[in-house]
Amino acid sequence: MPSVPFTTLDIHGGLSEGQGVLRVDGDEVNVEVQVAHLGGIFSGRTERASFHLTDLDAVRYKKSMLGDKLTLRTQPMHLVSDLPGGAQGELVLKIKKKHRPDLDAVLSAFDLWLIP
Repeated sequence: MPSVPFTTLDIHGGLSEGQGVLRVDGDEVNVEVQVAHLGGIFSGRTERASFHLTDLDAVRYKKSMLGDKLTLRTQPMHLVSDLPGGAQGELVLKIKKKHRPDLDAVLSAFDLWLIP
């Protein structure tokens, strides 16, 4: 399964952004995020989260001309709340248009698990 690069916003009051990668391996979702300050300088270590696809409570995808947004909500909340950019069990990922083909593959994996 391909990896999808993303950014997260509103870290440290908007002074930093998270840059990371999302991938699905079998039935496990893996997210890695590293924080970059405004100057593009990376700080700290890479934060990682792995959880089972059945831990996804909701997935929202919004396509736009400037880039796409993917929101992952998990149950229990702590699975993504501890990641930079995560809050209240939600992680909002900004994805560039050029990564849509890889994102489509990830979304199809989510669809298999979220259809009731």
